[in-house]
Amino acid sequence: MSDGQIQGAKPAAVPLANAAATPLRSSPPSAEANAVSTNPVQRAIATAARETRTDFDFLLAQAKLESSLNPSAKAATSTASGLFQFIENTWLDTLYKHGDKLGLGAAASQLRMGPNGVQVANPAMRAEVLALRNDPQAASLMAGALAQDNRAMLSQALGREPQAPELYLAHFLGAGGASRFLSALESNPAQSAASLFAQPASANRAIFFASGGAPRSLEQVMALIDRKVTNAMSGNGQINMSDVPGIAQPTSSRAQFVQKPAPTAPVLPTNEILASRPLSASLRESLNGIEALSPAAGQHVKAAYARLEAFGL
Repeated sequence: MSDGQIQGAKPAAVPLANAAATPLRSSPPSAEANAVSTNPVQRAIATAARETRTDFDFLLAQAKLESSLNPSAKAATSTASGLFQFIENTWLDTLYKHGDKLGLGAAASQLRMGPNGVQVANPAMRAEVLALRNDPQAASLMAGALAQDNRAMLSQALGREPQAPELYLAHFLGAGGASRFLSALESNPAQSAASLFAQPASANRAIFFASGGAPRSLEQVMALIDRKVTNAMSGNGQINMSDVPGIAQPTSSRAQFVQKPAPTAPVLPTNEILASRPLSASLRESLNGIEALSPAAGQHVKAAYARLEAFGL
């Protein structure tokens, strides 16, 4: 998820294949969300979709593509970890920007902006802050917030609302990288994507190279992402989100993958933060149901909880 500066003219829409102490984390899923599904990962995504005004189907599809819905997933080619495969820098940046607004203020309070970007103020806490990537609720909230950031930046760069595959492109290239990719795609779709994005290509070979090792063109990469995102979004039938208050049903998987807030509502809520309590208490709460789904993720979060408690947080 490397990011960059948005540059270049606004490209036109590229035709795609298918038209279509504050608490460590936010409040637990609502009773309505719990009734919809007993799967803690899906409940976490549903809650994050509601609180960040991001389309549930898109967030669930993203988690499927990134980790196969495995909260303990870890990439072999980068620092990416967790349900949404946040690399370390992107996680810290997003948590620094949105953590306090989304109930992760205690974790965000550990962060400082330094000369080289966002840093954990107390180095002894770095592992614990990064371990939150394996907490489905924390990861889902930050993924929703990042999706809204990327949507806003791409909308400005493109002069239109981005489509779902374009937003997913921004997830692992960053909004700036996605903007450059789409500009290059518009001007020369046949050029090698790996030659323009060497570092992302080395970490995502299955996207940038064919099975035989031949580099894919920009057009081929976009078509592949389009197909993957569309297929993932069309298979999200496990939860009937019409039963979860505050999440509207999209009429198209492509046109309304990000919910638009009411004119007077902020993109991200700022007034639904719980009363102060220790980080360790919130992290302990996040263990409910996670160990049954993914023992490795549960043990990882439990270890982080023990260290946080030792620090009195």
